[in-house]
Amino acid sequence: MNKIKFQNKNLKVYISNQLKQELLTLRQFEFNREKGGVILGKLYPQNNTIEITHFFEDNPLNSSEYGLELNVNYLQENIERIWEQSNGQITYLGDWHTHPQWKAEPSLRDYKTFFVNYYQSKVQQNLLLYLILGRKENWFKSFNGLKFYDIKYFKE
Repeated sequence: MNKIKFQNKNLKVYISNQLKQELLTLRQFEFNREKGGVILGKLYPQNNTIEITHFFEDNPLNSSEYGLELNVNYLQENIERIWEQSNGQITYLGDWHTHPQWKAEPSLRDYKTFFVNYYQSKVQQNLLLYLILGRKENWFKSFNGLKFYDIKYFKE
């Protein structure tokens, strides 16, 4: 199957202001456990655009202030349910999770997870999105299997 091609350098990502505000309520503050889940949305390859429609929160198997073990079966069931309800319009775009730092930066474990996830995921598109919510600043990138690119997002 040929993947839907996006150009990372000029990628446009849309997030509604309401969805962004809901996501920001999930930030991790002192002594809270990490949270995470998947990013879902719609693909518009003709405009090199992705619309994020969901930041679906996981029901993790294990979580601490500095770690998170996602419940892959739970996430997969919900990704498939949302995909079916949308007649295949809303698809898996990538992952998100929180960090307790003011300025989020991926750990070595995060980078390893991003690479493994990219090569093991069966997705329609040639890139995945990864978001780490910090207390004040976020880390938000697209990844094509070789390189990470900053994402400029636009509010609807």
